[in-house]
Amino acid sequence: MVPKIVLFAVLASILALSNGQNDSTVSVPPPEPIPHNKTTTEPPTTTSPTTTTPTPTTTSPNKTTTTTTTTTTSTTPSTTVTTPTTLAPNTTHAPNTTFAPTTSPAPPTTAIPPKPTPEKPEVGTWYITNATNNVTCIMAKMAIQFNITYETTKNTTEYGIFNVPKNSTATGVCGNETQILILSWLNDDNKTNSVNFIFVNKKDHFMISNITLIVNQSDSEVFPDIKDKNVTLYYSNKTEFSTPVSKSYVCAKDQKFGLEKNGTNVTVATIDVSEVQLQAFHKEKNEKFGAAENCESSSSPDIVPIAVGCALVGLVAVVLIAYLVGRRRSQARGYLSIVRSDSESDIPLQPVSQWKKCWK
Repeated sequence: MVPKIVLFAVLASILALSNGQNDSTVSVPPPEPIPHNKTTTEPPTTTSPTTTTPTPTTTSPNKTTTTTTTTTTSTTPSTTVTTPTTLAPNTTHAPNTTFAPTTSPAPPTTAIPPKPTPEKPEVGTWYITNATNNVTCIMAKMAIQFNITYETTKNTTEYGIFNVPKNSTATGVCGNETQILILSWLNDDNKTNSVNFIFVNKKDHFMISNITLIVNQSDSEVFPDIKDKNVTLYYSNKTEFSTPVSKSYVCAKDQKFGLEKNGTNVTVATIDVSEVQLQAFHKEKNEKFGAAENCESSSSPDIVPIAVGCALVGLVAVVLIAYLVGRRRSQARGYLSIVRSDSESDIPLQPVSQWKKCWK
């Protein structure tokens, strides 16, 4: 009885094993995706079928022989052909850029145009005639330019340069001791500017004793961004151009004179005159200048004769001092000298004290 039970158990085990192998399927897990930006399609995996060969069981009445053949499952290995994928090179990103904080744009400002540089002043000619006797008392020919320093609304210092037009209107006064020349012109704002020259007669010489400039500083072309746009007076009380009455003052070079601002006693402006020929207290009824008194010859002294004279005086003094010093030294030594007839050098002799011994 026992052998039968064992036999049935063996048969049941063989059948169970055969059913489990027939139902089993070898599955190959799908390939894992490659973690890249590009997706690569893998070719399908080929799996060979599982073959199970059962062995027939032979049962004998006397002797039971059980032959168990091991089931061989032959599985062809999965062949995965992977197409080589060209990976894009890693891109190195630029570091984060720190942007400057946003600044609100400044309100627009009105730019002040640069001041045009004034041209060289032109030479003008003006005459003042006495209406009573038709005598031309003042004749003037010159080029005039002014340079004024002023303060802007931003508390900075600037300067305004302008010329006196050659066609300025000339008015004046013909007096016996004082004569006046007034030149007037309009600025770009159609406001009047003027300059006054006052001449005086002293010891038969005429000269300018006062120059006064009255300027309207509202001209934005000459005085951009100026703080004080009022009419301002500048003057000079220095004596200039002293010349004999019968002659005319002539000077071609540029000459500058300082002008003080009225009420400040501070020189803040200059007047530049050139190509000058002036004559005041003229007593003829014509417009002809008298003999020229040139500023070069009148203002430059005779330096060469003075220098030569000083050099001669110095040379005489040196020679005199050398003679006196040499004479004193020879007397202090107590020697006498005798000049020989053959014009040879002096022969020193014994001191006078030794001569006295010889005479004794």
